[in-house]
Amino acid sequence: MQIGLFHTTEIVMGSFKGWLQKMFGIPAQVPEKPASAPPSSDPVKEEPHFEVIRVQPTPNPEAFQFIMNRPVIAQGTRTFESADEAKGDTLGEALFEIFGVVNVFLKENFVTVTKSDVVGWHTVMETIGETIQEHLKFYEAESPVQENKPDIDPILEGFKKEEFSGYSDDEKTKVIDALLDAAIRPALSNDGGGIDIMGIEGSVVKIHYQGACGSCPSSTTGTLSYIENFLKEAVHPDLQVQAN
Repeated sequence: MQIGLFHTTEIVMGSFKGWLQKMFGIPAQVPEKPASAPPSSDPVKEEPHFEVIRVQPTPNPEAFQFIMNRPVIAQGTRTFESADEAKGDTLGEALFEIFGVVNVFLKENFVTVTKSDVVGWHTVMETIGETIQEHLKFYEAESPVQENKPDIDPILEGFKKEEFSGYSDDEKTKVIDALLDAAIRPALSNDGGGIDIMGIEGSVVKIHYQGACGSCPSSTTGTLSYIENFLKEAVHPDLQVQAN
């Protein structure tokens, strides 16, 4: 996943079947519309239905980004890296029931699904898309959403490179996390992925890739080098970055 070098091709879809026919040559079958039910005299307000409006590739050939018609999460991200992690989550459990699915990542208005290389997209794409539309529910914030959040984390306002060596590991982690928020995460998000900082030990920054970044070949080479060079220049020249 090379930051800033990959331009995704948006695939506008009227339906999964129509898109699959165009992309993979799979025949499209349009189901007959069921007879509409008479209007209820006591209508119940329902939550707006999630729909996939675009499907686009990522730099990782095993991951596709499903763009939804509205936000899917109140803030932050949600990641499921195994069926065990997805237990108790309706969408996660349903997606991991599909053979080949190995990772599910949610952020903003998209869901990124990564599959194993033992299955082709033409065999699972339609099922994944329909499963997302059927089971996706809006993820509320696990903590209160901060309104009018500043564009730049306040911790960076008083940051001075020459004082970084004297910071505690917790302070160093907060500074680096804020810098990743400002300069790295937006680019990764555009490609269906993300990054977590696991902590810092001495001069080693330990990170964990999310979504499409997780199994992308360039994540351990080009992208990792880019992040390390950025932190060396912005924070301290001795910093090293390790991905797990």
